[in-house]
Amino acid sequence: MNLQDQKAPDRVEVLTEIWRKVLGKPDLDENSDLFENDGSSLHVLQITGMIHDALGVDVKLRHVFSYTSPRSLSDFLEGELGQGDVAANGTNP
Repeated sequence: MNLQDQKAPDRVEVLTEIWRKVLGKPDLDENSDLFENDGSSLHVLQITGMIHDALGVDVKLRHVFSYTSPRSLSDFLEGELGQGDVAANGTNP
């Protein structure tokens, strides 16, 4: 399944689970901030890789640094899908 096929609530759930796994904090929710929960640049690298594996999209590191909760990143991705700043199916413009 790729990001374009993913509905927003499902995408938020997937991203939230990625945050939980990477940060090792099972109690995080969709509004949990990556850096307020001891996230680092290494975590950002892990998150982008896991997003690619789970949703089939390449997310730029700067986007995870800018949109630091699962909800905010999901909202950003939804708005950017047709604009070429993130690419579904593993290709960047």
